[in-house]
Amino acid sequence: MQKIHVTVYFNQDIADVFSAVSDHRSFLTGGGLTCHLIKKGAVNKNGLGAVRTVRTKTHTFTEEINAFEENESFDYLITAIKPKMAMKHHAGWLEFNEENGKTRVDWHSHFTITTPIIGPLIGWVVKRKIEKVFLNRLNQLK
Repeated sequence: MQKIHVTVYFNQDIADVFSAVSDHRSFLTGGGLTCHLIKKGAVNKNGLGAVRTVRTKTHTFTEEINAFEENESFDYLITAIKPKMAMKHHAGWLEFNEENGKTRVDWHSHFTITTPIIGPLIGWVVKRKIEKVFLNRLNQLK
């Protein structure tokens, strides 16, 4: 299993950072990505129960928000990938904390590339690419 964890600090209020990151359509669009909200969440359109698609140049990922705590955290799970790829997504989540007058964002994602024999090597390469994407998405908000 590959485990991604990136951390970025912001000189902005936690509520502003959370609002920007949890607005999936804005946050996950640009730089080769396109995001569409397929189903609104029950209370917050981007919150618990929301379903989004994130399109890259080669794949479309369907993700469901399965936990949402305003200004604290949200969890997501990739439920479908088209075209199919040999990947099992276990969990993804973002945590928001105030630390020394700054807002700290930790983005985690765990997945396994299920290709026999070479899966771990492919997973390592994919992990490095996703880490860069996560950092770029967060740093663009600064």
